[in-house]
Amino acid sequence: MYKTISVKAVLSDEEKAFWVFQCEQANNLINCALYYARSKHYKWLREQTESYSVYWKEDILKYGWKTYKCSTNYPELDKALKMNPHYKAMAAQSAQQTLKSVGESLKGYNQLVGAYYKGNVDRPRLPRYRKKGGLAAVTFPKQALTYKNGLFWPSVSKESKPELLCDITLTPPEFIDPDWVKEVTIRPYFGELWIDWVFDDGKQPVENNPNFDYSQAWSFDHGGDNWLTGVSTHGKSLIIDGRKLKSMNQGYARLVAKYKAGKSDFYWDSNLDRVQRKRNNQMRDAINKAARFIVNRCLNDRIGNLVIGWNEGQKNNAKMGRRGNQNFVPIPTYRLIERLKQLCLEYGIKLTVTEESYTSKASYLDDDSLPKYGEKPTGWTPSGKRVKRGLYKASNGYLVNADCNAAANIARKVATQLGLNLTKVGSGSLTLPHRYDLWTSLSKSYRTRSGEGRVYPPS
Repeated sequence: MYKTISVKAVLSDEEKAFWVFQCEQANNLINCALYYARSKHYKWLREQTESYSVYWKEDILKYGWKTYKCSTNYPELDKALKMNPHYKAMAAQSAQQTLKSVGESLKGYNQLVGAYYKGNVDRPRLPRYRKKGGLAAVTFPKQALTYKNGLFWPSVSKESKPELLCDITLTPPEFIDPDWVKEVTIRPYFGELWIDWVFDDGKQPVENNPNFDYSQAWSFDHGGDNWLTGVSTHGKSLIIDGRKLKSMNQGYARLVAKYKAGKSDFYWDSNLDRVQRKRNNQMRDAINKAARFIVNRCLNDRIGNLVIGWNEGQKNNAKMGRRGNQNFVPIPTYRLIERLKQLCLEYGIKLTVTEESYTSKASYLDDDSLPKYGEKPTGWTPSGKRVKRGLYKASNGYLVNADCNAAANIARKVATQLGLNLTKVGSGSLTLPHRYDLWTSLSKSYRTRSGEGRVYPPS
């Protein structure tokens, strides 16, 4: 399986100068490729008789070029820019990888044009130029890397080699076999340079794990203070605390407001770089810890299904007030789902992401129907109701945790599809979920042992 490890680059002044120069050349080469593609495209448009027209957009009459697909592709870009000074300043295969990224952007634009005329997306725009003098990622495929004496030696162009003041090498992480490495990318990241190691560890995705019971599942409902609330078909429940995550986002927002006070919306400096790096690292750490914890619970309980409720676009249209949106929207739940997709393949866990409409309103204990969004029958009303924050009351008077009620309903939405056995999920399992703090409840040794394949319950 292909994986990527990101490591902060520790470089000498001479090495840093070389890599900054290479990133500058990559940025300039991208702009040159976009200039070539855009110039050719608009030249072709001028030759068409009806390419410039007047059209209505809502109630406004506008005029401009019609939207057509761009005919430029990577082979044409490579042929046209081989003698470009920015191309020659980079290693040949590295420059080719840069032009391939432009070719992929143009290909994506063409696909959007087709979707635009079907009415599925708004009018697309050709890829824009990058900021002049900026930095772009530099990628080296395996063929452009030489491994010697425990170090990787990337290719250097003939034009750049005479200017070198030191050897240019890259030290791989200790836990990566050099034979696994497929690609290395040096990229700018908020004032620093980072190295992405892409490798293939030789493992294959597991389709069915004989140690799992695929009639059982953990289902999760996401929120704010209770980031993830889970209920299992074994009658267990838990909450992954999100209050510290919310606090981190609030601290980040306060610092950004402090450094941008009295400045324009586009103001940015090194202090904001540092604040943004710290916040991104905290979010990534939380995602990795939560994903590992959830997968380990499935391994411990020998449960083969993982169900998560998620409505597409729900954060884009969130209307919970200024403070509610600030607390809910920055929590990276969708990134957690993407991380779980990667981990579940390694162990044979089947991940199902389902829409969660009406799971918080409907009563699990009363077996209320669960309509999809926009398909609610006329006169539909839930049997129970939320009597206070975090507490749901069923029609028979039972009080259960509101988020556990939602998580159980999420499992019920896919129970028939997955063949789940929900007989053990009752009022007892929905009443007192155990709360876990990702930073205090889980020891480092637990995560290390689980990574080696030996799974133990959390300490």
